[in-house]
Amino acid sequence: MTRRRQDEEQAQSIKERLAQRARAIPPPISSTTQNRGDSETGSLDRESQARSHFLGSSLDSLLVGDRSIASIPVSQIAPELREGLRQPRMVPLPEQLVVNGSTPAEYTDLVIELRELGESLRERQLQPIAVYPGTSEQFPNARYLILIGQRRWTAAMLVGLQTIDAMMVEPPSLLDRISLQFAENEKREDFSDIERAWTLQQLREAMGGKGIEVADIATRLNIKRSRAYQLLRMLVFPPDQQRTIALLRIQERQLLPLIDAYHQEQISPEQSGTVLQRIREIAIERALSSRQLADQETTRSVETPRRNGIDTATVARLVARAVEDGQRGTEARGGARWYTALLSDVESVARKLRRASERIVEIEPDAASKLYGRLQDLQHQTRQIIDQLGEEQER
Repeated sequence: MTRRRQDEEQAQSIKERLAQRARAIPPPISSTTQNRGDSETGSLDRESQARSHFLGSSLDSLLVGDRSIASIPVSQIAPELREGLRQPRMVPLPEQLVVNGSTPAEYTDLVIELRELGESLRERQLQPIAVYPGTSEQFPNARYLILIGQRRWTAAMLVGLQTIDAMMVEPPSLLDRISLQFAENEKREDFSDIERAWTLQQLREAMGGKGIEVADIATRLNIKRSRAYQLLRMLVFPPDQQRTIALLRIQERQLLPLIDAYHQEQISPEQSGTVLQRIREIAIERALSSRQLADQETTRSVETPRRNGIDTATVARLVARAVEDGQRGTEARGGARWYTALLSDVESVARKLRRASERIVEIEPDAASKLYGRLQDLQHQTRQIIDQLGEEQER
């Protein structure tokens, strides 16, 4: 099915759902006057568009039928900050983005993006945010909490907007909150894999903790089980490094060499932190170079560090260098060269097997039989070494 056909079918589905809801829900009081002006009609059109947007995000069960879009003071709105309830997408608070009039270096590009968004909101807000009644300890003036739209609210705060358009919804359950926020953010180009991993982790905790199967949380978010496992592997990094990954918007496949090296204990947490810091430096260097070319009126576009030049090959080179440094340290302490080579081979095979498990059903029967025999032999030899290592450890 073509992309255009999918869009047409989705649009038709939304229209049908809107028509059903229109019959079930009475219109807002402001829309019952027969003689409407042009501005009133335009307002209703915006409400219809907003409902269409949110209905497509499975918010139809939470919409309050007798409420229309309202212009609410930004100061009366706050994000949900309680542990376990805050949204998994990383959007620092305004006071973290601008401290004593200046922006911390790690947030420079994020603040640039948010200020641009804020100025666009000043001109015209195409979609309202979704809020529900609630209070916040950190924002005592708040009367509403954000369900969807924290990024837009933050942008409005940064540029000093007094009000923002919002649609009222019923307070969601914890599971609905996570599912809805994931569905909304999944559409965004800048939603990163580490934030997807945070969503999976948050949903798993909400459903009951580690006893919940990964397949169950993957099903609820409508993603493949194998993809869920790949994303959850990113959570091996310490929290501060996870935050760096989120800021850089490095996706799981780009970061795979570092993820594998960390899981296989080829590098230490300190080394992975050094690698991530170097990745950040490279991103900034390349972004600055791109901006300088743009200032010289070249045709090249300006890209932020989170988009510029960080690919799997770059990460792999940095990881290989870190691994070599670690190996030299091992050899200097009397480690055997054959051990280092064997460890590298084992890690390479493990990585290939992990990827192959996702496509094993694609191979022909004869090839499958041959591979089965080789793996059986590998399993036997591996078991012998495992037993020997076990005996050594018992001594």
